[in-house]
Amino acid sequence: MKPLPTVSTLVPASQIFTGRPASAGVRLLVFRRWSDGRVEVDGFPAETDVCEDLAAHMDPNVVRLERGRLYVTAANGYAVYVPVGPSPLRRCVRYGRLYLRQPDSG
Repeated sequence: MKPLPTVSTLVPASQIFTGRPASAGVRLLVFRRWSDGRVEVDGFPAETDVCEDLAAHMDPNVVRLERGRLYVTAANGYAVYVPVGPSPLRRCVRYGRLYLRQPDSG
């Protein structure tokens, strides 16, 4: 697996920045890889759009698709998502958050 770029999503950039009205309703998980190797997510939305082919090629320690569920593990939390319907983006699926656990703050 390739290391995650500094900033990435589960949707190819070419799908996000089309300027078409359909891209206005897109919901994304945004990953940030820091110089020390930590990966954080800019929040865990209730729903997110996912290109499953792209997600399948990401670091499985951070993102993995398994038995119809999307598992996301980051330094700032862990979430499980399930498919909830079509995405406004071609070849993508909208996933809804089923579970969220954030690290203890104390």
